[in-house]
Amino acid sequence: MTTLDYNDLATEYARHRRPYPGLVEHIVERAGVTADSVVLEVGCGTANHLAAVRRVTGARCLGVEPSEQMLAQAAEHPEEMELRPGSAEELDFPERSFDLVMSVDMIHYVPEPRGYFERAFAALKPGGHLVTVTDSDWVIRNRMPLAHYFPATVDVEFGRYHPIPALAGDLALAGFGELYERVIESAYALREATRFRDKSNSCLHLISEADFTAGITALEADLARQPIQANLRSLALWGRRPA
Repeated sequence: MTTLDYNDLATEYARHRRPYPGLVEHIVERAGVTADSVVLEVGCGTANHLAAVRRVTGARCLGVEPSEQMLAQAAEHPEEMELRPGSAEELDFPERSFDLVMSVDMIHYVPEPRGYFERAFAALKPGGHLVTVTDSDWVIRNRMPLAHYFPATVDVEFGRYHPIPALAGDLALAGFGELYERVIESAYALREATRFRDKSNSCLHLISEADFTAGITALEADLARQPIQANLRSLALWGRRPA
């Protein structure tokens, strides 16, 4: 399988990626984030979601990310955030530092999530929350336009993403309670295919060029006739460190 270098993808991520509609609001409400909170995003990428949390709440926000170019793009946000190199596998903060540890589209890059969850558990204050935003099998199968026009991405993603029950089991083994999951979804009218032609979804780099060409050709042909009803869905998986 192709190995992705996220330094190479940082520009396209910054150009095309935005906070998922409704996700930041859900995170802020469920975790009770306020201006007095301390929030860590692990694998923050270009920090769209972390910047939105800072903007909405005024919380102190820290982000760690292994890609230098992703961090450079993240630093372009006007919101004040503390950004530093780091990864889930090497998470190393003093115990009881954070009210919320969050990740968005990150956990499928972690081969052994339990170790990350254990480190996040230690870094959380008693009563603190962890949220892992990822995709379930159902979400992957029903992505529009990805799964419809680029069906090869489905098997690619099944090979990368951890099943939700396995993640929930790892959370429990790491000590988290109050496990909870919710799908955040929105629909929109897709009018042009630039973000897909630019492969701003990493899975499009992992299918064959023939599959990609067939998909983008069909997508652009359909868009030339009319907008396509598209969707954005993510599953937020929560755990809480006991008080």
